[in-house]
Amino acid sequence: MTWTKSRATRRMFLGGAGALVALPALEWFHAREARSDELDSGAPLRFLVYFLPNGRVPGNWIPPEQGADFSFPFTLAPLAALKADLLCLSNLDHVAGRQATGTGDHAKGTGTILNSAPFPNGNLHGDISFDQLLVQRLKPKTRFASLQWGAGEPMACDFAASCSYTQAISWAGPQQPLAPTISPLTAFNQLFAGTDEGSTTEEQERRRQSLASVLDYVLDDADHFQKKLGKSDQAKLDEYLTSVRELEKRITEPAGESCDSGPAPAAGLDYEHRVYAFNDLIVLALRCNQTQVLTFMIENGLSGRTHDFVQSYGGHHALTHGGAGVAPELARLEEWEAKMAADVATKLKNAIDIDGTSVLDNTAMLLLPDMGMGGSHDHTNLAPVLVGKCGGALVPGKAIHYPATQLPLGNLYVSLLHAFDVNQDTFGIDGVAPLAGLTG
Repeated sequence: MTWTKSRATRRMFLGGAGALVALPALEWFHAREARSDELDSGAPLRFLVYFLPNGRVPGNWIPPEQGADFSFPFTLAPLAALKADLLCLSNLDHVAGRQATGTGDHAKGTGTILNSAPFPNGNLHGDISFDQLLVQRLKPKTRFASLQWGAGEPMACDFAASCSYTQAISWAGPQQPLAPTISPLTAFNQLFAGTDEGSTTEEQERRRQSLASVLDYVLDDADHFQKKLGKSDQAKLDEYLTSVRELEKRITEPAGESCDSGPAPAAGLDYEHRVYAFNDLIVLALRCNQTQVLTFMIENGLSGRTHDFVQSYGGHHALTHGGAGVAPELARLEEWEAKMAADVATKLKNAIDIDGTSVLDNTAMLLLPDMGMGGSHDHTNLAPVLVGKCGGALVPGKAIHYPATQLPLGNLYVSLLHAFDVNQDTFGIDGVAPLAGLTG
């Protein structure tokens, strides 16, 4: 098809563009520039959130000691082998969780945990989350600007609050929650474009070539069309075409020779094995530099899931309100979630990065509970754990109990902005300064 003045209507061009953007894996991508430190060292910095719902029992999670000589309570113990890579923090005040005026403490805690933006009612509000701000500022040159995954399934929402507040932690901006992919097989196919369940290597290659042909066809016609536009429209179209050419690379190129995907996860996995499958995919996505920013929700906020595979038979949320009689069940559940986080961190530590260090050394992995004590819906004693060195910017191997006056959670995100060499001293409603003791 050749564009002519009579035929090249705006509707026709946008119709063709609509067909293009409907192809798989095109969301949230723009042309990006590499950071100078990545070009110098050859190793990208990565940010990973491992979200933990329904709070943590402080006595089972927070080390009783401060400094480098700290011990591991029961539910933190799965991370003991990674002691030199840990920053165990406590007594952070989740101001946005307290100030949200909507209904449901779990919506207040989960829905604001990564953006420090309280919502005024149960309707959709929100604001940009830290991971998405990092994407904006760092402009990572990866196939995926960021990924959002989760092992939970759609469930009851928290009173009258929007379901997004308990089922998403990443926000592109106000009223723009980024719902996580909840199927490991879908996530696998998202990572390895052209891969389909049950398809052979030859069939995958034919699909890639087919996608490339479609994109070439559209780009060729658009290039001809561009010559007929004014300067202003040419500039706008050129920006669009640049992003499309980058998208072509995402769609049609395999992940790379050094990143063998291995077999696809099976469809219909039970919850336990779904989490293990996601763990492997998280490591694969970061190690293969498919993305540098990834959030994973091991379960949704307000989760009522039972974990009978670890002899925890009550629903998670109910256990947090069940008192001493079910405390051992809750402890076993929280211990298992820490074990899953340790599984990811250990695999990242064992993966060698392109600069010869471990992938974990170039990662800031944030184990992020949505509140302190779940039974009392405590938003004043958050105890996140940082794992990794973020390229040497973080100085791990210690526990830090912040003062009883309680520093805001937003200050943690300011510290992480500095760790990623982003020149910004505020975040959300409460981040006003970096926390002491995290960076060198």
